[in-house]
Amino acid sequence: MKTKLGSSERIVRKTVRKSLPNFWLYAAFSGILSFVIQVIGLVPTILMQRIIDFFIPNKELNMIILYIALFCCIPLTATLLSAIYNYRTAIICRKMGLKLAMKGFENLIYQPVSYFDKENSAELATYCRGESMKYVVFWMIDIPRLAATGVCGIVVFTYLLKLNIGMSLFLLLYIPIAFFPGNFFADKVKELSKSIVENNAKMARIINDAFRGIKTVKAMVLEKLQIQKLKEVNEKSVSIWSRVALYDNMSGIWVDNFSDALFTGVTFGITAYLIVIGKTTLGSLVVILNYTGRFLGILKQFMHTNYGFKSQLGEYDKLFKILTMPSYADAGARPFRFDDKICFSGVTFAYTEERGNILKSLDLVIRKHEWLGIVGASGSGKTTIFDLLLRFYFPQSGIVTVDGVDLQEISTEILRTKIAKVSQDTFLFPGTIRENLLLANPGAADMELEAVLKKAALEKFVSTLPDGLDTDIGEDGFLISGGERQRLGLAQGLLRNCEVILLDEVTANIDRNSEKEIKDVLKRLKEEKNLTIITISHRIDFLEYADRIVILENGRIKEETTYEKYSSK
Repeated sequence: MKTKLGSSERIVRKTVRKSLPNFWLYAAFSGILSFVIQVIGLVPTILMQRIIDFFIPNKELNMIILYIALFCCIPLTATLLSAIYNYRTAIICRKMGLKLAMKGFENLIYQPVSYFDKENSAELATYCRGESMKYVVFWMIDIPRLAATGVCGIVVFTYLLKLNIGMSLFLLLYIPIAFFPGNFFADKVKELSKSIVENNAKMARIINDAFRGIKTVKAMVLEKLQIQKLKEVNEKSVSIWSRVALYDNMSGIWVDNFSDALFTGVTFGITAYLIVIGKTTLGSLVVILNYTGRFLGILKQFMHTNYGFKSQLGEYDKLFKILTMPSYADAGARPFRFDDKICFSGVTFAYTEERGNILKSLDLVIRKHEWLGIVGASGSGKTTIFDLLLRFYFPQSGIVTVDGVDLQEISTEILRTKIAKVSQDTFLFPGTIRENLLLANPGAADMELEAVLKKAALEKFVSTLPDGLDTDIGEDGFLISGGERQRLGLAQGLLRNCEVILLDEVTANIDRNSEKEIKDVLKRLKEEKNLTIITISHRIDFLEYADRIVILENGRIKEETTYEKYSSK
């Protein structure tokens, strides 16, 4: 697990470097400026030593005033430089963080449909919109600053060696005494950070599911159950956060308090003893205490960076996996040409091994410009035929061809612009009728939209709306009826100039009048636009105009018939 995480992180790191122009230039500038600022920060201590050991005993008032002025101006200059730099790099890191988030979303949305079968959409949304700016900041700012701090630490330690070798070597013991316990706490927090992100994703899923299914929740009086579910996840989050807080506090107490106080106190004692026996000066005491604090602060910064980075590795574990997922580029390159027939030849398919084969050596021919009806019991493989035609999945054996060309050789993008699917649960995006129609054809003018609404028998309905095409249809189109949603889905298919329309139980949630209206519209469109229509329906009357009807049973064609013969049974 650790190896996989480290490997994912390295790949993401390379992505950051490649995606950001002049990455190394920014990083080098960050390190150099940080070093300059830190070195400038060392000067006031030297000035203080000069004032205490030379100017005060000699009563050189003018030099005291000059050095105090410098003492005040130097930190102000360093702070101003730091503020300007932090502002610029924050903007760069924010842009890069958003770019990583977009990369995660892009990787997810191009995954095959099978990837989403076992994933929850709300959880995926939580993972891919995770704040990754902190990760960019780590490599763009923290690491260069840490390198500069390390160089500055060598300068400080060298100066301390010059003042007192034994005391300086004693300070090095701080590293093992503080690091190993702190690193132990960091490893614990890394694992807990993964759990926190996963728990946040579960919270998002519960909230999203409750709001999307609000009618079902209220109809079944599930409000208390949903609240209880969220409460349980929240309680788990509190439990995890309490453990993180414990390790944070223990790390802080050990590294920042106990170890720091121990070494500062011992250093002060040694220096005080040296002053008493006349081995050093009061000004040197000021320098030693100040530089000891700085040296310990530098060591603490390394430990805090290690602690914070491990925490981030846990937090970004899922994001790293998403960012490094293989890309499923469109392997097919051939155009979609359908002049004769689509053939399923010996096609066997299973969604999962546990469910077994849905289609079993299926042989099916779909002819150009025909209306094919498909009927059969639930689970017989009707919808699976549509899934394979749209290349949502691939058969385990057998082949699907269009005019003799393997479906897998045809460009997926082109294929899906030529085949439109309309189902009983037609999904519409939040927004207006116009916005949903333009998803199918962004360049369509109002005249085209009105023409396609007329063909889909929606023109009269839209004309009665106060805002017409700009009427908001709500989330998933819940503000319009089921029949209107399905006809809007049909209009989208027509706007794409598709050649094949797949209808999956489109009459399941609509009344008989709407069913007849849609059926008549399809018959007319079939003739006008030379369409091929494939329909799954439990209502045999909807297949009145079908040229053929195939009856599926256990993944095979049991019988081929016509509407007249089938309806007379």
